[in-house]
Amino acid sequence: MGNKDKYQQHYFDNDHNRNSDFDLDEYIREQSQESPAKSSSKVPLDMDDDSSQFKNALLVFIVFATAFLWYNNWNPAQAWNSIFGSNETSAEVTATAPSFTLPDIPQVPEIPQIPALSNETGFVNYLLEINEAGIDDSFSSSALQAFYQSGIPVIYLSELVEAEYQDLSYPAIIAYYNADVPLEYLNTLNDNGYLSQFSFPEVIAYYNAEVSLEYLNTLNENGFLSEFSFPEVIAYYNAGVSLDYLNTLNEAGYLESLSYPAVISYFENGVTVSFLDRLRDNGLLENMSYPDVVSAFNTDN
Repeated sequence: MGNKDKYQQHYFDNDHNRNSDFDLDEYIREQSQESPAKSSSKVPLDMDDDSSQFKNALLVFIVFATAFLWYNNWNPAQAWNSIFGSNETSAEVTATAPSFTLPDIPQVPEIPQIPALSNETGFVNYLLEINEAGIDDSFSSSALQAFYQSGIPVIYLSELVEAEYQDLSYPAIIAYYNADVPLEYLNTLNDNGYLSQFSFPEVIAYYNAEVSLEYLNTLNENGFLSEFSFPEVIAYYNAGVSLDYLNTLNEAGYLESLSYPAVISYFENGVTVSFLDRLRDNGLLENMSYPDVVSAFNTDN
């Protein structure tokens, strides 16, 4: 007999011994009412099986969730939308290359052409004369065309080359020829170092105004030639302004601030430096024009 029968026999014997007036029917009824409670208390729960099933289910869920998130680039929102959808309207992003307009490439200006020759045959003959004179290498082709159109004779060009003036610009050569500046005057200026110092308009102006070489040298020796413009030089020369008067004004500090008409007017009217000093010291000179100064000097004297 098993342990279960032993326990039941023990309960029966104890109850039978305690009560001599034993009622079998009542005993069976009591035992039938107690047996569910006793059996429920004695049947052990299989917790190990339930725990193992829960862990397995949890592991399967974790593996599934990890794989799903990986498929959706680890974006929970994207994974949620892929299952349940999204109420928000999805915006389609399209990469668009920035648009721009190519700037217009400026056209390269055409090389200016030399004016067409009116008489091609005549220019060919002119070139033949240049070659015969042996000066074809002394001037550029554009210079030769300009000489031909300006009517510069080949013999004049030959004289310039012989005097070693071929390095002069062809506008200067044309200007000297048209202004009738003789080769001797160019030689005089060149011998004194002025030809390279003066522009060709200055050379022509000094020649036409007949400014003497002595006057140019005097101004140059006193440092005035490089300070004065050629209209000033010509004006002082024609007015006969002496070097002493220029030096006096310069030493007193007036020459630099005076225009050459004022200098000439002061010189011709005999305005002295002492009178200019009196006006300056009394605060009058800076507000007076040179005619006012001349008038005040003549009134005062």
